[in-house]
Amino acid sequence: MDQHTNHAPANPPKPIRVGIVGANPDRGWGSGVHRRVIALLPEFELTAVCTTRQDTAERAARQFGARHAFTDPAAMAAHPEVDLVAICVLAPHHHAVARAALMAGKHVYCEWPLAVTPEQAAELAELATQRGVKAMIGLHLNGAPALRHAARLVTEGYIGRLQAINLRVRVPGSITRTMATRAHGTHLLSIYAGHLLGAITSHFGAITEWTARGAIHLPPVDETGAPCPRDAPDHVLVHGRLANGALLSLDLGSMTMADMGCEWRIAGSAGTLRLRSAAPDMPAMEALILSGAPTGEAMRDLPLPPELDCPAIPPEPLRYSAYPGVEASRDALVAIGTLYQHLGEAIRDDGPVFPDFAHALAIQRLVADIDAALIADGT
Repeated sequence: MDQHTNHAPANPPKPIRVGIVGANPDRGWGSGVHRRVIALLPEFELTAVCTTRQDTAERAARQFGARHAFTDPAAMAAHPEVDLVAICVLAPHHHAVARAALMAGKHVYCEWPLAVTPEQAAELAELATQRGVKAMIGLHLNGAPALRHAARLVTEGYIGRLQAINLRVRVPGSITRTMATRAHGTHLLSIYAGHLLGAITSHFGAITEWTARGAIHLPPVDETGAPCPRDAPDHVLVHGRLANGALLSLDLGSMTMADMGCEWRIAGSAGTLRLRSAAPDMPAMEALILSGAPTGEAMRDLPLPPELDCPAIPPEPLRYSAYPGVEASRDALVAIGTLYQHLGEAIRDDGPVFPDFAHALAIQRLVADIDAALIADGT
């Protein structure tokens, strides 16, 4: 026998069995993105789906190849063939679903935000620690290759000492009824600002000082033209300072469908990095092109290290259907796939997971404090 012959492991690790809450067979982030990512990652297996109606749950199970269909998230979490619960429903339901999963002793991936209030988030973070499970919050920009590489370059000294982060973002959404008010926890500040502030703190340092201003520019009607009272700002400005002394400015708006997209400018004592949306017609925050230059040189696009990609996600297509008229980019699948891979490693090796529910709690508290300041200022 050739002593150099490679052999497969006698006992390959069993896939982590996932149940998705919010696996609508026709639309949604759960079926459009999470279900696809889980199908492409060999270390995971979709075993259960949960929707609000038995007929859609059974149709989703058939369509996605899951063995079990549920309408009760707690029943799904309690099933012995579910190791990990993925929460992809509207924000007001995150707390109850996550709590049921944690009480069942299951690992959790929860889309941002973790809950509607910091108090609910604190309960979940404490419960995850008590139950000894791995609990990840879906702050997608922690898995975005371009932003991860930018953070690496800053650490390596590409721009010298970090001096400032200027971030301008225009996204859709606030015209809709679901994002018009604070009551449901799904408005511009709670969703988009949470993702962006979470990315800043994860990649570049804690925010130690801040001031904020907000405005409501949109008329009191929703996407159908029906009357819709508004109390959630559709334009937010945050200025602050990071723990390392760098200054921060965030200009986040959802009051116009013009000039959509994201632009980061990360300036240092010896150079500048810039991140901009890859597709202006689809301003997904994960889909970014990185460029940079030392001081005095022309900006140029910077290639991304292959190891920051998620090779399980095919290079084509670049867009996937998520909601009617709304597409998810390949970059979004890569970012979320990277988070799933990190979560899988933590589950198999009993190692740390990040971003975890403790990080989610810190960001929710920051967002809540900013919101309170806006309310006190009359917005």
